[in-house]
Amino acid sequence: MCPLRVHSWMDIEEHKIEHMWAVVTEKFDCDNMNDQRDNVLQHMRKLWNNWRGSLHKNMKSNSLHEVLKDVSIGVDKSDWEWLVKEDFLSDKFKAEIQELVQSEPSLTNIEVVERCFGPQCKSHAVGFGGGITTKELKGGSTSKAVLLEELKITRKEKESLQKRIDILESKYDRLESIVVRQHPHLHHIHHWSVFL
Repeated sequence: MCPLRVHSWMDIEEHKIEHMWAVVTEKFDCDNMNDQRDNVLQHMRKLWNNWRGSLHKNMKSNSLHEVLKDVSIGVDKSDWEWLVKEDFLSDKFKAEIQELVQSEPSLTNIEVVERCFGPQCKSHAVGFGGGITTKELKGGSTSKAVLLEELKITRKEKESLQKRIDILESKYDRLESIVVRQHPHLHHIHHWSVFL
């Protein structure tokens, strides 16, 4: 239902958007359905980006030959070839990025990305569509609650170690005072050795 042979959702022709909306309105009957059109299409756009992102993710670690051979389920072979060659690996797209960077060298990386891909959601990974997050690419991340618990444990360990150090220093001071009382001439030698 949603076309694949476009570089972005914005490139989908209006009559195809209208067709997608007609399919939705056929499936769902609601009194204020037309009032929800923008929200529904925005959600469809997100789902479409997620789907394309997952297709792009699948091809990341394979050779071009393997990628072209491994057509994703539900995708026409010719659409898949177009998507891989004309979008995911497009020299034209790479050239556009390079031209932008050369023509406006003061742009930050995120500004370049946003000019090429549109506004970015900070948690999502650029180039993987709307559904792949940086957390997923990194193999997940620790939740805030877990990090706080680890910090709490680390602080307790630090306190315990500090108490042990304090006890050892106290024992050392007692030993030193015993030695100094028994051998007063060593007191001067010890203090000099601290400075050496």
